[in-house]
Amino acid sequence: MFKSLGFAIFLATFSVAISETCKNPVITSSSFTTEDSTYLTNIAYIGVFEVKCDAGGILKNLYAEVNGNVAPISTVDKNKFQVSWTEEIKKASSGDKLVRIYLEDDVAALKKAQRLGEDISSVPTLGSIVVNHPGAYSGPLVNGEFLALVLASVTAYYAILSKFQMSS
Repeated sequence: MFKSLGFAIFLATFSVAISETCKNPVITSSSFTTEDSTYLTNIAYIGVFEVKCDAGGILKNLYAEVNGNVAPISTVDKNKFQVSWTEEIKKASSGDKLVRIYLEDDVAALKKAQRLGEDISSVPTLGSIVVNHPGAYSGPLVNGEFLALVLASVTAYYAILSKFQMSS
């Protein structure tokens, strides 16, 4: 009985290990970023991607590396994932942000390379996606209230000036 139970556990572990491997992954992605920073303090970046594997494997526990920070990736659906982060408006720059995707087994090697100051390109990745940030609108150069105050002040000045010129 113990032999059959041990064999069943081994078979289950082996089938899970095989189903989590992904041969020749194809990654398709889309992204969204905050484009209006008029009343906000941070820019939000969201990347949604789908991974298709040759063998139809199911991926779990993926991690992302963005700007030197490692974070877990959320699972949305079977082989569909989402990564998100925020940056302060002053630090956020427009352009492409590269997001490297790592399997759970490779995260330890990635963190070790970062800690030792080594090049992280030697650590194998599942792939990468690009999140494009076109920039954020931070409002008009001159607020409408300020412009109205200036126009009202100029109008009042010329009204008072013309009244004094007429009375003298």
